[in-house]
Formats: sequence, C-alpha cells, structure tokens
Amino acid sequence: MTAARTAEPGARRGWLESIIASRHRPVAGDHRLGHRHVYVLPTRPGLLYGAVVATMLIASINYRLSLGYALSFLVAAVAIVAMLQTWRNLASLVLRPGRAEPVFAGDFTTLTAIVRNPGRIERFALSFLAPGMARPEHFDASSGAEQIVSLALPARERGWHPVPRLRLETRFPLGIWRAWTWWQPALRVLVYPKPEPPGASLPARLASSGDGQARGGGEQDLAALRPWRAGDSPRRIAWKAMARTASEDLIVRQYEGGELGELSLDWDLLPPGWDDERRLSRMTRWVLEADSLGVRYAMTLPGVAIVADAGPAHRERCLESLATWGLAPAASTGRSR
Repeated sequence: MTAARTAEPGARRGWLESIIASRHRPVAGDHRLGHRHVYVLPTRPGLLYGAVVATMLIASINYRLSLGYALSFLVAAVAIVAMLQTWRNLASLVLRPGRAEPVFAGDFTTLTAIVRNPGRIERFALSFLAPGMARPEHFDASSGAEQIVSLALPARERGWHPVPRLRLETRFPLGIWRAWTWWQPALRVLVYPKPEPPGASLPARLASSGDGQARGGGEQDLAALRPWRAGDSPRRIAWKAMARTASEDLIVRQYEGGELGELSLDWDLLPPGWDDERRLSRMTRWVLEADSLGVRYAMTLPGVAIVADAGPAHRERCLESLATWGLAPAASTGRSR
C-alpha cells in the first residue's frame, strides 16, 4: 500500500507530461518558445515550500500574529516571483536542429541542437533530456548568442529513425518550480547495421589491374616502393618512407601480384544458413575492410546492385543500402541534416 502511494505522484506526473507531449508535433527549422509552449509546475521542494507557507499562514491566523501575516505573504511573494523567473528562463528561446550523424547499431549518435537566446537576459541552468540518455545535458545560454549542445542518443536498430522528442527544462533560480517544454525536430538519423567483429576474410578479388593475379582475403606482400602515378589510392602513400628519405615526391607501396584488384561483395557468397541480419553484419564488415584498403569494390544484395567504385561517397552509399535493405519505405526514407 505504501509503495502504491509513493508511486502515485510520479505516475500522475508521467500521465500529465505524456498528454502535453502529444500536443507537440515535429517541427522543421527554427522553433521559438512562446508563452503557450512553456509549462510550469512545482517541484517536490516547491511543494514542501508551499506547505511551510500554508502552515505559517494558518498559525498567524490562529494566533493573530501581524508579523506572521507579513512574513507569510513575503515568503509567498518570493515563490510567485521565482515562478515568473523560472518561466522567463525558457520563454522566447529559439531552438534549431543541427545534424544527426550516421552511426552503427548499438552505438550512440551525436545530435547537435542550437539554442539561440535573442533577449538581453542570460539564461542559466538549462538542460536537455531525451529517452535513452544516461543524464541530462546541462548548459547556459548567453544573451544575444547561440549555444551548440551535443546530445548522445542511443541507436539500437538499423534504418532511418526519427529523432526522439526532446525535453528542455530549467529549475532556475530557486529550484522550487520546474519549467519545461517539448521539442521534436523534423529530423531523421541513419543507423547502419552493426558490423561483425574484425577477422573475417574478404572475398577473392575479381581481377588484378597489374601484371599478376591479386590474392584473396585482402592480404598482399610488399614488393617495392615506386613514384606516385595518377590514379593511385592515397591510402598507399608511404609517408614514413618519404620522411626517412626527405623526398618531396610522393612514394607509394608496390605489392606482389600487381595492383589491388576489384572486390565483389556478394550476398550469395555468404553461408546459406545465415539469417538476414547476420549477413548484413558480415557485409558491413566487408565494406569497412575494403574501404580501409582503398580498393574498388562492388556490392550486390537481393534487388540491389552497386557498381564498383571507391572512396567515402561509395562507402556511404553501400552502408546506406545495407541499413535500409528489406525495410518498409516509410521507415527507410529521410535524411539527416
């Protein structure tokens, strides 16, 4: 019975906040906090503060204490002024979403939120909180300036996901009132499949672009160093050798078997008994390994064929295809900003 009574105020507050939060829809662009967007309720210390004021007033009435009346009304006036100050600490702020960086499943994505304070009064003790955050992100907002706040949000499943609803709150100046608002940016974050741990060999290369046959598994023996030629991968530049020889010309590593050939990252090369998520995890690891080697690689999924290429743009294109493969179009569309 005691536990039920203890949980009741928190349950009521959660029910009230869920109703308020449901009124706030995703917002694109700047979001200015008007008087209808900021809510104020007393905190637990605030409720205790109110109980003390009520007790003082009742005692003053009972014993007809003039000084008691004065003190009771003075303390009550302080609480009212504090409520206005708490509300004003949030009012008129302008919120703007930054960018939600793509991330692998199981990691944390970094969402940047830009808070602009157009007024002349500095705002203190502000905090952002979102579902899954270990603790609130506290910050201050200087007058006439912008504050960039970085929020670490958990990413659990692959695909495009909307940024969760964020709560901005403050208890400044006395902590007896809590002013808060809800804000959901019209922003999505891309979550890549969780890559398999390192150690899996790459598929055999399609062909060698040099004089010999390239090896499979992503391994070659260093044969010699030679001057850089147009088309060589920047990843093969021998920076240490250039430093030792004090050479001003670029030098690249030459491997046995000629230049690295193209890779074919094919869905059908994986064991037939694997489920889809395990296959996507292995192919994600393949993409990362091939990109680290600087080789050209093609990728084939059921219904998806990406021609051979190399570089960061190709890597992102392959990872996005892996992240959204097999998902409903509504869950896989959108862009991070």
